[in-house]
Amino acid sequence: MTSTDGWRREVIAVRRPSGCARYLLGVRKEACPECATGTRTVSVWGTVKGFAEEIAWCRHCFNATCARVGLGPVERQQWSVLRTALSGASPATYWDAVRPALEDLERRGLL
Repeated sequence: MTSTDGWRREVIAVRRPSGCARYLLGVRKEACPECATGTRTVSVWGTVKGFAEEIAWCRHCFNATCARVGLGPVERQQWSVLRTALSGASPATYWDAVRPALEDLERRGLL
């Protein structure tokens, strides 16, 4: 399964307790390799310093992972778009956690 790109029209961010923000650079849905019956949400979030992490979880078996990753071409392009949006008048929508942020996009039909 793949995601739609409607979420790319917005700047979605998660603000950590430290104040450091992570910006959504990529998201997709795929079959869960652990339980074979669930759908896994895989998201990539980047910082203004250029670090990125992949946060993923399955809604069925609750298997979750978080790992530092390098940016692929699609994420690098999205990061360029986000930097332009952040330097202009496009406000970011900040969330306290990744899952509620992506669930909101899903509810609104953007994911």
